[in-house]
Amino acid sequence: MNKLEKAISMSYSDDAYTLHSHSECDPATSMGEIARMDEVSLLSEDKLTSKKIIFQGASQDKLINQLRDIRTALNKNKNKNKNNLIMLVSVDEKSGTSFFAKNIAAVSAFDSSRTSLLVDCNITAPSVAETFELTDKRGLLDYIFDKDLKEEDIIQAVGIQRYRCITAGNIKLGDDEYFTHPRFKALLIALKNRYADRNIFLDAPPLLKSANARILLELCDRVIVVAPFGKVERKKLESIYRIIPAEKLSGVVINDYIN
Repeated sequence: MNKLEKAISMSYSDDAYTLHSHSECDPATSMGEIARMDEVSLLSEDKLTSKKIIFQGASQDKLINQLRDIRTALNKNKNKNKNNLIMLVSVDEKSGTSFFAKNIAAVSAFDSSRTSLLVDCNITAPSVAETFELTDKRGLLDYIFDKDLKEEDIIQAVGIQRYRCITAGNIKLGDDEYFTHPRFKALLIALKNRYADRNIFLDAPPLLKSANARILLELCDRVIVVAPFGKVERKKLESIYRIIPAEKLSGVVINDYIN
């Protein structure tokens, strides 16, 4: 087994899924915050199903268990340095990365002792705001360009316990290198260090086609590559493997779902 094959260590399929502050956190404070995160107006199971978001008790046992296995592997590989900034990235468009991002965040929030934060970093093709009906809320780009905004101004409830998101924002811009901005870097540091129990998932643009994805690669702690089943050339996967530092690559998800 070569290095590339070893990297392809995680997989899931949705074939059964049908439409039907910089300081260490005090544990007590963290648990209190988790309790407050439970106090949201929750989406119904029918609504979650229509949005293709997994929930506890859903009939898609195979998909849920596969996502739980990935969540367990991610949590097991955390270390004392809190490597909780997890970049989710694809080789090409239409790889189902955003579907995977929304659902791994949802499954991570099943654990009552942990929280999830999904950050929509796919500036040119955002999806989080539309999925969770937050198109009128301020998000990532608003924060970068408005120095008066605080991080709590852009963190939104999605209607799922212990699950929050940051949308791409309402400012409509091209694919410039926004993630080199000092406010973006400061935001990631603040989010990373605020709560030890939180997984922060960065829904990123395709790595081989976006300068912003390359910047995120430098800033994140770990990377999961999402590849559509049977539709990615081996040479592209090999290129991805050469770009991503070995110590950051958590695995490759082979995905049957296409947006």
